[in-house]
Amino acid sequence: MRLVAEDTGPREAGEWREFWRTRGMPELRVVLRAAWAPLAETPLGEEEAYSFRIASLLGSRASEKAIADELSRIRSDGLGVEPDPSADAAAAAAILAWFDSVRM
Repeated sequence: MRLVAEDTGPREAGEWREFWRTRGMPELRVVLRAAWAPLAETPLGEEEAYSFRIASLLGSRASEKAIADELSRIRSDGLGVEPDPSADAAAAAAILAWFDSVRM
């Protein structure tokens, strides 16, 4: 199984906090809105809590499946929309591709 945060380079905890504060969270929100239709339809700003949940998974080296499963939970429990496992899996792949591109 591939871990997302493998080979993250020399970033220290403070550097990761700074990354998420200045760049990571804003970019993750954009990626989520672009890649995952349920968020594209919500009011701006509502995705903050959902973005934090996904960022936490990324920081804990979650798998693509774990991210897709969380998106499914957000979809049903948080947004109350119909299940769509294939769309959640595609969004998880896009999120991981973004995260891989921004890691040191």
